[in-house]
Amino acid sequence: MAVCNRPECGLGTIDEQGFCTRCDREPLPHGPGSEPAPSRPAAVGVAQVRPDPWYGLTLVDDLPAPDATDADVPTPRADSAPLAEEHRFCANPGCGRPVGRGQDGRAGRTAGFCSRCGTRFDFAHVAGLVIAGRYEVRRLLGQGSYGAAYLAHHRNLDTDVVLKELRTSLARSDKERDALVGLRHDAIIRILGYEEEHGRTYLVLEYVPGTALSARRGDRLQTLLAHGLRLLQALDYLHARGLLHCDVKPLNIIRFHEAGPSGPLDRVRLIDFGAVRSVTDREPMAEYTERYAPLPGDAEYEDGPTPGFDLYGLGMTLKEACRDYTADPSAPGIRSLALLLERATHADGPARRFSSARQFGEQLSGVIRQVVAAPPAGRRVTRASALFGPLHASLHGGVGAARPFDHWISATVEQAGATSSTADAADGEVRLTLPSSISTPDPREIAAALPMPLGDADDPRVSAGVLGHLAECRRLLRAADTDSAPQALRDVPLPEGHWLGHWYAGLMALMAKEADVLGATVHFTRVRGALPGELIPQLALGLCAELLSDHAVAESHYATVFGTTPALGAAGFGLARVAYRTGGTERAVRIVDELSQEIRFEREARIAAFRLLVSRLGPASDADDLAGARTLLEALDVDGAERSALQAELAQAEFLRHGDRLALSEAIRALARHSPAEREFVALVDLANRLRPEPQWPWSVRRKRRQERAHRAVNEAGRGHSGA
Repeated sequence: MAVCNRPECGLGTIDEQGFCTRCDREPLPHGPGSEPAPSRPAAVGVAQVRPDPWYGLTLVDDLPAPDATDADVPTPRADSAPLAEEHRFCANPGCGRPVGRGQDGRAGRTAGFCSRCGTRFDFAHVAGLVIAGRYEVRRLLGQGSYGAAYLAHHRNLDTDVVLKELRTSLARSDKERDALVGLRHDAIIRILGYEEEHGRTYLVLEYVPGTALSARRGDRLQTLLAHGLRLLQALDYLHARGLLHCDVKPLNIIRFHEAGPSGPLDRVRLIDFGAVRSVTDREPMAEYTERYAPLPGDAEYEDGPTPGFDLYGLGMTLKEACRDYTADPSAPGIRSLALLLERATHADGPARRFSSARQFGEQLSGVIRQVVAAPPAGRRVTRASALFGPLHASLHGGVGAARPFDHWISATVEQAGATSSTADAADGEVRLTLPSSISTPDPREIAAALPMPLGDADDPRVSAGVLGHLAECRRLLRAADTDSAPQALRDVPLPEGHWLGHWYAGLMALMAKEADVLGATVHFTRVRGALPGELIPQLALGLCAELLSDHAVAESHYATVFGTTPALGAAGFGLARVAYRTGGTERAVRIVDELSQEIRFEREARIAAFRLLVSRLGPASDADDLAGARTLLEALDVDGAERSALQAELAQAEFLRHGDRLALSEAIRALARHSPAEREFVALVDLANRLRPEPQWPWSVRRKRRQERAHRAVNEAGRGHSGA
């Protein structure tokens, strides 16, 4: 089977309809001297490289971390803080029984002697407590339902460590404990080992001075989101090894300074593995923080948690850290961030949330991309989507090409208050009226141009069978079979509400004989909610809003897409159309001028700049405006019929200012020479003749003067007769 020979693809195979199964385009023609692309040999032990979901980290400048203020640094626990009763045990290695416990509603004693062996205990002052004979406790860092955490000094190594009591179920598994000790990741606290004493197991963790994750004065939003990506990398690493953290929250994420080549860098690490468990553990959830966990009754609690449990906790953590940045929903990327966190913490169950850290990371990187595209960072990034194929159509809506012949043929000529396409316009002032050549692309054109999804490699529910069914939907859409396509989509074994189903349903709504633009908007809105970091759904929503004449919504979507990457030229042309319709012709010209910097759209954008500039010329235009339009036209890389059509538009603008009917007539006559058929040629010549002024021959001028003298003589004779 032939392989796609397009340089930007080269991955898919050509199906029976002649389209690539990957990029959904026809292969390049084999011109002279070119060789057909060979069939791809079967891959042996080499997996296709998946897109990097962490690319957002490369978009954030690695600046030194802002210093923590007093409000950021939690007040350390006093060394004299009493230890919670559930953590009080006899210090005698041969005993280890519970001591200092309360009874009958009375609090237990913080100091005294063990009733079994007589060993003295004093839990009113944690400092000085020695664990496993070599860890001298300095202070209590925290304590909860699944154990206490101490800052301790390792006597043998002469260094500070953290001792974290581990929950019982994992403490029994040597394999899982060894897996924890083997973790090596920059965003995970280093686990040095574990100790056992009195039947309790303690993890020995690296001590990193820092503060719990929170926003600081001077923080940029993209910095906090980059921390979210680092934590997703850590969770992806942890989940790949069959472990779940189960207590992701701000207090379990340490923010610290790390030495860098040009100063301290802002970094985060996941800490406190007291609730860690295996993905195969089916015991009921017992140790977690309710505020950062799914609501009771969620499917995560039925058969034991999945990686989605940790992702939910991180979503809640980012909600809390970014709360002050989401006050203005109109700021760049904020609406996308809100949708991202809404999906991460959706209350309707795991099916509506992210299922993997990579899936979450792909969308979070896309949100960072939207945030940093705005000033002051101004980092616009052109990057292929991991979920959608390329968009090759510009969808310029007529503004990026010369007027079609039909517009000139259907033009009307107005004279002395009368309007007629066949009026005699030889004498007096006339006005040429042409149809608008700037319009929203047709719904079917939009549906055909919008790219097809590539699938979702990070969603286990999108199997090879699902992709096969979706390929049939693509085939029917390309064939414009709007009768069979909906049934084919209903046959796809996708979970209800999956974004892939909504995307195809939206395309079908636009392709229908009676386009359902409102229905398509509903479907694309669901896709936007599921993929807030993607730009293609926002472009689709902008096009639908423009079809519905909702210019404010259309401009919002177009501005986000074009502001993030001008390489999606359809958004630039859409933004220019909306600006033109709302009276911002100068802004529309600036937009297409910026778009002309993209090589793929340079020619269409330069034509659009000329046509938009010409469209605003009128009787009040000055000579500089006309000169600027002439300069643009001379620089355009066009010829033949296209140049003649553009010259006719310029002649019309000059006619509006100077009333030069002869120049306009000649321009239309020149355009007629490129007519595709005799009917169009005759119609254009007829239009040119109607616009042509009457020749002023010398003999006609003398005859007109004689007629005027004769009229005056008759009038004078008439007055004399009446006087008599």
